[in-house]
Parts: sequence; structure tokens; C-alpha cells
Amino acid sequence: MKPERDEHGDRRRRTGRHHRDSGGGAGGSTGTTDTIDPKYKPLVDAILAEKAELGAPGVAVAVIEDGKITFTQGFGTRDPSKDDPVAPTTLFRTGSVNKMLTAVAMLQQVAAGKVSLGEPVTTYVPDFKFAVDASWAETILGQHLLTHSSGMFDYLVINAPASQKTDAALETFMTGTFGSKDFLMNPAGAFWNYSNPNYYMAGLVAEKASGKPYRQLMKEDVFTPLGMDRTYFLGSEVLEDGDYALGETAYPMVANPVLPDTYDNAWARPAGYATSNVLDLAKFAQFLLDGNEAVLPDALLQDMKSAQIDTQVFLDLVGYGYGLFANKGAYLGDSGFYSIPIVSHGGDIPGFAADLAIVPSLHFGFISMANADGAHFTKSLVTALTTLNTLPSPGTPPDTTVDPATFGQYEGTYQDDYNVGEIVVTKVGDDLEISMPAVDAANIPYDKVLVPVVGANFALKIQGTQLAITFIPDETGVMRYFRTRVFVGTRPLAPPPPPGPALEGSARDAFLAALRLSRPPIAEQLLTPPSAR
Repeated sequence: MKPERDEHGDRRRRTGRHHRDSGGGAGGSTGTTDTIDPKYKPLVDAILAEKAELGAPGVAVAVIEDGKITFTQGFGTRDPSKDDPVAPTTLFRTGSVNKMLTAVAMLQQVAAGKVSLGEPVTTYVPDFKFAVDASWAETILGQHLLTHSSGMFDYLVINAPASQKTDAALETFMTGTFGSKDFLMNPAGAFWNYSNPNYYMAGLVAEKASGKPYRQLMKEDVFTPLGMDRTYFLGSEVLEDGDYALGETAYPMVANPVLPDTYDNAWARPAGYATSNVLDLAKFAQFLLDGNEAVLPDALLQDMKSAQIDTQVFLDLVGYGYGLFANKGAYLGDSGFYSIPIVSHGGDIPGFAADLAIVPSLHFGFISMANADGAHFTKSLVTALTTLNTLPSPGTPPDTTVDPATFGQYEGTYQDDYNVGEIVVTKVGDDLEISMPAVDAANIPYDKVLVPVVGANFALKIQGTQLAITFIPDETGVMRYFRTRVFVGTRPLAPPPPPGPALEGSARDAFLAALRLSRPPIAEQLLTPPSAR
């Protein structure tokens, strides 16, 4: 990879149109850390400390105060092996921050009367189907896509074949091969469960309803009206721009460092394949705060920012709107729990991590983009919130008491016919233990004891990944589902069916790929008490 990196590095220096010291909003701090307004020193110190803690080569940050961009600054280097500094203008991949952009495009079609969120997606994409069960597709509604409640397995290929890198691939793959690869882990609409395919399909619905290819639709109807003139989907566009970061990744089968054209996947673009910068994302944050009727009616924008479904990941404090998490509150450092709504979304993709958060009541926003796996600057966000705003008094923190006496309600055998097979949950003393014979047979290591978090939320360490587990009841209050992002077990109402297919071959590969991309969103990180971090 070194010759290729040097070649692109030379090209960056020759063709870069954006000087590394440019950018920033009116009155913003955009110079070196030596010239930054003392008001921002606690934030700068927090960013530098967190950058070292996370091992990120570089990061760019933007802050919005009273609706205005007041601080933009780059830290560290664009290239893990060189000393080119990150600037506020530097481009990074957005990962799943892109979902909020796709949500706007689909909601625009709702505003135009071309899409109804209460209609099946097959109304707009009639060729969409699943090979396992042809009746499933028509049970998925537009609302399910935007709220991650369709039940679709989180299938993703980071770098698709050349034939799947053209604009046409979004429709051809999603109405063809995708149906033979994917399946419903649970009935559509049963509960929230984060899964990228919801947004592949949301992008396709918007594409079909608008009559424009997804990339064209995003550029003409979302990016340009909001002044986001340096947000791209193609690696060639990023290379031509010239001012970009190279990602540092440990993700298997992805070359390190990650160049703008290292990987692409046209059918996954609506879920997280954009490249942007903190200045463009700050403009989007301002749109979320202030609205823009020319882009989206205020009523739909409010729906987008409001909890449409309870994620059940931390009591009832985390909801999901349309492409956005909606927290009812957060722990802000050591100063306590604050009952202030925070709207956010993070993004992870090999080599990059990004976050966008707004606090509507404070007219405040925070954006960070870094060139390393999992580099989420949550502590820096908390520092910005607590040092740049006048906060209300801390509220009463949620009751996070864990009572092992309640664990018996979770005991039982849950069945996942498509991934891990049988899941046996047993209460042993004050612990809940888990057994998954098919996972054992596939030689995938996992801890046998579930770690209690709060309420019906537990954690499972599997293949080195900390996986969030939620036990979800049916309408009678009996625990029916064992939910994780990667697999769902259902407690059968009748005797369990025979074991499903073994977790081997391509099924095992897809399962492990989904595990690697399963990270807690910033919404959950903000609800982790300081003592547990």
C-alpha cells in the first residue's frame, strides 16, 4: 500500500484546493491551538487528551453556540504516517451520520405526497422480496425503515465488486441479490433494532419516488440547498478535492491506511458511505436546530428529531426518531445527570468515526470527525456542553439498581433459526448464564455469564465485541425476545422447531462482519454513569 499512498499523497499536495488553515464560522476559532480563545481551552485540552486516549491520528471539531458556528479546529494529522495537519476543511468519511441525510431525502418525498410512511415499501419498490419468505417484504412499512424496526439482519459488504459501485446498483442489488442474502430476525414492527439495510431501502424508496438516482437526489435536494458543497459519495470526487484524511484501521481485509477510493459500495451508500467535513455537517446541524422550510417542512423536521420509537436500550431514556437518536437526558461528566433532550447520531466505518449532536434547548451543536476506528469524542462533547453553556440544575438520575431476584423472568430457551440457533438462558445463583451450542460448534468464543447493565439490558462479550442484549416482552409482559443487533432469539409459544442451519461458511462470515461493526452509539455512551466508564 505504501507506493499507492505516496502517489495519492503527492496528488493531494498538487491538487488540493482548500488551504489547511482555511474554514471556520464567523467569530470562530480556527487558528493553531496557541491562538485559540481562552474560552475554548478546556475543550481543546479535552480533545487533545481524548485524541491520545483513542489513538486517533487526527480529528476535526466544530461547535455551534446560539445557533452559530463559533469554533472549528483540526488536531493531529490527516495521514497516520505524515505530518500534514488536519484542518476544519479536511474531509473524513461520515459513517452512519449519513443516515440523517438519507432520512431527509425520504421525508422530502413524504412532504411531496409521493411516499406514505404507513405504506409497505413494496408500494414503491414492487420487486423487493426475500427468498426465505416472499410474504415478508410487504410487512415492512416506510416507518419501519426510518426507525430501524423492520427486523432485517444487518447485512453489509464494506467493499463491493466493481459491478456494485455504480448508481444503478442500489436498485439492482436491493431487488435481486439482497433478498437471497438477508432475512427478518423478527416480525417487522416488533421493536427497534439498529440495522443498515433499513437505510439502503430508505434510499431506494426516495430514489424511486423522486425519479432521481440516489447520489443526484442527495446533491440536488439536500446538500446544495443547505450549502453542503463538499459532501461526496465517490472516492474520485474526494481525490479531486484534495483536502482529505487517510483512515487508520484494523478492520480485516481493508487495506491500511484507508484512502478515499480504498472501498465503496453503491447499495450501502444511503446508510453510511458519504465523505464530508465538520463545516458541512455544522450546516446540517444548524438546519436541525433552526429548520429550513425550503428543504423540509418544520413538522416533519420535528418528527425527525423526536422519539418515534423507544429503543429500550437504557430504561426509556433513548428513543429513535428518523435517522436520529433522541435522548431524554445524559450524565455530563462528574456533575450529575441532566434531564435535557440531546439529539445525536454517530458513525463508524473502517478507518473513520464521526458524531453529530445537538441540544435544541441550548441551541448548541457539536461535530467531530476522526480518522481511526471507533474514535468517538464523547468526553470532549461533554466538556463542550458543560463549559460553553449555562446548564439547568442536575436532575434526579435514573434508578440503575440491578436486582438479581428479577433475573428468573429471563430464563428459557430462545430460538434463532437463521444465525445462532438455540440460545439457552439460565439463572445460576445471582447470575444469568448463556449457552449457544451452534456458536460453540463454530469456535466463536463468548463469555458464558451475561453482565447486567440496567433493567432488562445486559452485555455479552463475543469474539472480542461487547454486544448489548435486551430482553423484550410481548403484550402480556412475558419475555419473548432476546435481542442483539446481530441476532434475535424468540422464545417459542409452541415447542421449538428443529435447529436451523449450522453457523458456518458464508453465514459465519456475515455474522462475524456484523459483530465487528456493532458499536454503542453516542446516545448510549452519554447514559453510562461516570463510575462505570
